[in-house]
Amino acid sequence: MPTTLSEPGHDVPVLASYDVVVCGGGPAGCAAAIAAARNGAKTLVLEKEGYLGGAPCTQLVCVILSTNGVDFQGIWHEYIARLQARNAVRPFSRPFPGGHIRSVTDPEQVKFVWDELLTEAGVEMLHHSYGAVCSVEDGVAKGVFVETRAGRQAILAKCVVDATGDGIVAAQTGIPFEPGDGEHLWAMALTKMFRMGNVRKPANWPDEEALARIERELTAAIERGEYTAPVIVEKKRFMGYVRNWSWGMPQNRTEFLSLIGRVLKVNPLDPFDLTRAEREGREQARQAADALCRFVPGFEEAYLLDTSNQIGVRSSRRLRGIATVSDEDVWNFNKYPDSIARASWDVDVWPADSYSKAAVPIGTDGYKWRQERMERGDYFDIPYGAIVADGVDNLFMAGRCISASHLAQASLRIQQTCMSTGQAAGTAAALCVRTGASPHTLDPQPVIRQLEQDRAAVKPALDASQL
Repeated sequence: MPTTLSEPGHDVPVLASYDVVVCGGGPAGCAAAIAAARNGAKTLVLEKEGYLGGAPCTQLVCVILSTNGVDFQGIWHEYIARLQARNAVRPFSRPFPGGHIRSVTDPEQVKFVWDELLTEAGVEMLHHSYGAVCSVEDGVAKGVFVETRAGRQAILAKCVVDATGDGIVAAQTGIPFEPGDGEHLWAMALTKMFRMGNVRKPANWPDEEALARIERELTAAIERGEYTAPVIVEKKRFMGYVRNWSWGMPQNRTEFLSLIGRVLKVNPLDPFDLTRAEREGREQARQAADALCRFVPGFEEAYLLDTSNQIGVRSSRRLRGIATVSDEDVWNFNKYPDSIARASWDVDVWPADSYSKAAVPIGTDGYKWRQERMERGDYFDIPYGAIVADGVDNLFMAGRCISASHLAQASLRIQQTCMSTGQAAGTAAALCVRTGASPHTLDPQPVIRQLEQDRAAVKPALDASQL
């Protein structure tokens, strides 16, 4: 079998021309597009799905997490305020020891909120389009080749923002990137999220007597061969989520959002490996839903409402920028004069080789020290250079694919930080268009001043200090 196949050269029709093209309509991409448009750039978002929202919608990653709330910035507050007005976000609280702020959103309402915000900002959208390759001439991004139902087309752009999560568009230019954890091609476990419908919350939970009964009955069912998924058979992870399951219910709903699943040793850049993960994750969800209905109070009349369209990927490519967020930045809470975003979440590495090992090493000395700093309101900065592609000009990155170490990415990959890097990338792209500068030559200080002005103009949707 040949190892390569030649693709015939051909001219690609140009569909349109924009100042800024954002690839990916998730939290980072939506924030980037809004910021670019508000700062005067003619902006287009390319999104492969028929809706905006990204991981909270396609992967059901509806959970909002923070340690101290200082990472809630700018467009995030607008987004949350719209969800609050729709009764589509659970009140923020600190339900567990360790002080973590948590909430859950309604994935369907997320789609409507982003539609509203982008439309109001004047952003144009192109759904069912896949920004596959960035067009580069003499080391400068000139636009994007897009796969659509009409075939391959080209869209010209003065600046491109890769907010695909996987760094698909930027990686095709040949800029360096890091996959995995530095030792393996997998960085973290993947999770197939699912939701249960018709769930009722027991009056008193957790109930230790009921938990003991659940574990006995589950153990007996496993021994009879009724459950085979390792994440169920191992029991520790399943029982941990059963103990704390009620926080996964949106406000005033009879739904339950579960992230019980964990698929191990998956290279998310290998399509066959990713396919295996989808199938394995879906079977985990089926067995977990069955066990919940059989054994757990509140699920007696529940049913499997849905599984995520795509399995949740926590890390894939980390693109190389002209600066990189390092392990030292995370552990030492480093600050930078060209900071464009704050990050204050845990170093949240979901082990790719264990069904039960904790994602966050709670109880270790290093964790305790860092947790104490964060509880006092500390954070680390993301410098401007971490969102600027190295080796190709006029190309920005936003979201979990920005330039960061494995451990740093584990902290900055959450929704609000993705929105912050997106808002920064969109703002910087618009300023490049306005001034004629390139991302590599642009002075970061005007970007920072514009971000400060824009973020200060937003009424906070949440005062984390009151939680």
